[in-house]
Amino acid sequence: MKLIGLDIGTTSICGVVLDTEIGNVVLRTTHANRSGVRCTDDFAHLQDPSEILNSIETVLDTLLSEHPDTAAIGISSQMHGILYINGSGEHVSPLYTWQDARGDKILSGSQSYCDAFQEQTGYAISAGYGMVTHFYNLINHLVPAEAVSFCTIGDYVAMNLAGSSEPITEPTLASSLGSFDIEEGCFDTAALRNLFITSDFLPRIASSGTPLGKFRGTITVFNAIGDNQASYLGAVRSKQDSLLINIGTGAQLSVMTNTMCTVPHWETRPAVGEGYLLVGATPNGGNAYVLIEGFFRRVLDVFNASLQGSLFDKMNAVLQNVYEKDNQLKVSTQFYGARDNPQKRGAIQNITPENFTPVDLMVGTLSGVVDELVSFYEDLPVELRSKVRHVVGSGNGIRKNNYLKSLLERKFSTTLEIATCDEEAAFGAALYAAGASSVFSSSADLLKCIRYEGDI
Repeated sequence: MKLIGLDIGTTSICGVVLDTEIGNVVLRTTHANRSGVRCTDDFAHLQDPSEILNSIETVLDTLLSEHPDTAAIGISSQMHGILYINGSGEHVSPLYTWQDARGDKILSGSQSYCDAFQEQTGYAISAGYGMVTHFYNLINHLVPAEAVSFCTIGDYVAMNLAGSSEPITEPTLASSLGSFDIEEGCFDTAALRNLFITSDFLPRIASSGTPLGKFRGTITVFNAIGDNQASYLGAVRSKQDSLLINIGTGAQLSVMTNTMCTVPHWETRPAVGEGYLLVGATPNGGNAYVLIEGFFRRVLDVFNASLQGSLFDKMNAVLQNVYEKDNQLKVSTQFYGARDNPQKRGAIQNITPENFTPVDLMVGTLSGVVDELVSFYEDLPVELRSKVRHVVGSGNGIRKNNYLKSLLERKFSTTLEIATCDEEAAFGAALYAAGASSVFSSSADLLKCIRYEGDI
């Protein structure tokens, strides 16, 4: 059987075809997500749902032209963000993405919208999460008059592909919006009423693997899942004793547990199907290294020595023969704030005449990214850390930077296992569709599709 996995990312949209007969991806394609919408509000981060749908159609046309016998589509999407829809299922707003920072604005006195949300509902929430975005829009009269509901971009795409007019969300995406009772598997409508958010405006929740309809009359479309959970599905072969380290734009650690628990500085999320994912997430990951590349480029511009193309290849090549020093630059890479403190900012310390160099700045920045992840890991209870036997790496930050990979291996005292499919979320979405279609006789057979670099 052929299955398609789609991943709707912030910067790219990827699709893969999984052939379950051979247990491997037989085709993949990536389309740049150029759906950004200009806005006069510097705190806002918007994308155009129509452009995203057009890109999805382009990706599907490419995949189906070579594999028209595809049976089903699984979808992974960026989490937290929302868009508004009308009674016909049409979008009537842009997509407010997870990077939308308006929730950090001051509502009154020194209290931000996020602070007010927590005070009224009891739920701590970060800017960019759908519920605080909706709260901000309500207060500022920005909810379109014709809107009857909101949903995630994954829900919207799945609904459109299936030919439906009702957004149906799955628990991994529903939970990403905030104010979600994970144990009950539903929104906390009593808490949300304190902010005049009514239950009839919320998307309906359905369990994982719910078929929504047929794409082009023959291809089953399942409800979408969160990209964090999809990446876990697509990268982790041994679910009960693995730590997943993902470094893309941001960075996060994920550990699966069968029982509901809370850990300071970690977020508890539903896994696909059963169980829970503990997630230690930071908005600072690969983007910290990107910031350094941009700094170098501006230095070159000042001296009229700008170079064409990216500097990353040159930067990575320099790092191949570099090791940490005893008097290394200490770089706190929280340039974009922290989940629990959006106002926090980065810092560079321990500057000496010997280490005040471009290379030391690169090394210090990458070390700072890893140190923040190590601090998350050390917050895990000993009983959870003691279960970890495999550390799996994913994301372009790790795949494209050998120095960062080796740094992680040194600081976590392990060898990273890297999946051979470099689009973990899209591959995870395809595996999700396989599980929902009952293609494999057991979960063990499904997990055999995940292969790591170095496997024989």
